[in-house]
Amino acid sequence: MEPLHSSKQAAAIPERDGQSLARLAREAIVEALGGLACERSSAPDFDNPRASFVTLTLDGKLRGCVGSLAPPASQVEGIIHNAQAAAFEDARFDPLRREELPRLTVEVSLLSPLQPIACTDEGDLLRQLQPGGDGLVLDLEGQRAVFLPQVWTELPEPRAFLAALKRKAGWPTTFWSPRIRAWTFTVDAWREEPPHVPDEAGFLYPARHWQRLEDGRFRCNVCPHRCALREGQQGRCVVRQRIGDRMVLTTYGRTSGFCVDPIEKKPLNHFFPGSAVLSFGTVGCNLSCRFCQNWNLSRSRDLGLLRDRATPEAIAERARHQGCRSVAFTYNEPATSLEFVSDVAEACHAQGIATVAVTAGYLEDAARRDFFTHLDAVNVDLKAFSDYFYRRVVGGSLEPVLDTLRYLVHETKVWTEITCLLIPGLNDSDDEIRRLTHWIASDLGVEVPLHFSAFHPDHRMLDLPPTPRSTLIRARDLAREAGLHYVYTGNVRDLEGGTTRCPGCGRAVIQRDGYRLLDLNLQEDGTCGHCGTQISGVFTSRGQVPHFTA
Repeated sequence: MEPLHSSKQAAAIPERDGQSLARLAREAIVEALGGLACERSSAPDFDNPRASFVTLTLDGKLRGCVGSLAPPASQVEGIIHNAQAAAFEDARFDPLRREELPRLTVEVSLLSPLQPIACTDEGDLLRQLQPGGDGLVLDLEGQRAVFLPQVWTELPEPRAFLAALKRKAGWPTTFWSPRIRAWTFTVDAWREEPPHVPDEAGFLYPARHWQRLEDGRFRCNVCPHRCALREGQQGRCVVRQRIGDRMVLTTYGRTSGFCVDPIEKKPLNHFFPGSAVLSFGTVGCNLSCRFCQNWNLSRSRDLGLLRDRATPEAIAERARHQGCRSVAFTYNEPATSLEFVSDVAEACHAQGIATVAVTAGYLEDAARRDFFTHLDAVNVDLKAFSDYFYRRVVGGSLEPVLDTLRYLVHETKVWTEITCLLIPGLNDSDDEIRRLTHWIASDLGVEVPLHFSAFHPDHRMLDLPPTPRSTLIRARDLAREAGLHYVYTGNVRDLEGGTTRCPGCGRAVIQRDGYRLLDLNLQEDGTCGHCGTQISGVFTSRGQVPHFTA
């Protein structure tokens, strides 16, 4: 999905918002065909909406184009109306069929205000036109025709461009009247290409956790969205798709690249401290966080971003060759690619390499048990302790995440740490932090490490300030008041906030400066080097020290 050239005026709409409008247009068409409802709440709406057109092409040929020259009351509703009208009400074409969706390109154009042209004749109009840049409106006593600037790519010669527009208006190509009125405009436009799903080398991998419904749709049971899909449709996560009579994972064996990180960057402070981890991700996520800092991967529909291809065995070998003690599934939501995760984990374990994941934990029970069975450690991103926040800001609900944390801590041997990103004015109140930390202490145990991380403006939350360092320190103090033993701060420079202290004697057992270890005073069995108190975590290859309950 690429932003197109904007003539005359600089783009007034941020690229990410334009891309979201193009995605909204596709989702509106999917909704009209009986698929998932489009995500109106996550689409950008503007105080000053602009007139818009939605253009559809199928295999490079025009399939529908509908719009308005007047700004709508709501940008979102205007795009939805034009998209559905282009798909089903353009009189030049039959209504769009469901089977055409996988090949459909959707383009959204936002128009600048119309600028009238004072012209004495056709030659005068042609002299004032800017080929390649101007859209053109012609009107004669209510009989009107419009060409978007994109038409210049098909008709680059001005006289041919104008002649075609006159034919569109129902006039002879040689016709001209002094009563004809003309306006020009420019556009900002974004195109969403059809999802490219190469069925080669096994990349369309059979998916687990789905069922066939009585109405013929396939329901994905990986997460609580439970997307019900018809032929060609993708789930909200983008990477799970129905193709023919099967449900597939489209990202198996493909990654956005590899990076060797310190394990503390995940963040995991009690799992092989100071060790190296091979990190990689794919694309796709089953949540739509307005503050996502990896939105270009998590919300992308472009599998072209997955430049690297690797088998599970090759990933395990790469980690071993680079001296990594573990492999991390990160950058996007790994649970949406659980089939790939499980195979990579099996290959890593065969090489004596551990596996960890950074996840939002938004899963159904069966998929939850399948996914975490293959992991040794996990950091769960607990977005807030408010269902309202989850529904309005994240696009999910809180309780499934709490169920995931209870399951991990009480029913598995997966080492678990929690991260909460504090966003000013949204989830950083003393009351919410107290409720969050008391729940962890009472439901999970005081030994579960908690990381408070600083928010930085990104994606759809560019209007909020970064989280002050003082907010993280206050949150850490409140968590310790709740009895939590291991509480950390992240995304800020805070030496004390990165230090692991012994709950027995209070002395530092691990000191960190950001992701760098300064001092480690632990015995091989994970006990404090000062007083012998057991520190909860995984510190040696001999096994995991279990969680303690409050």
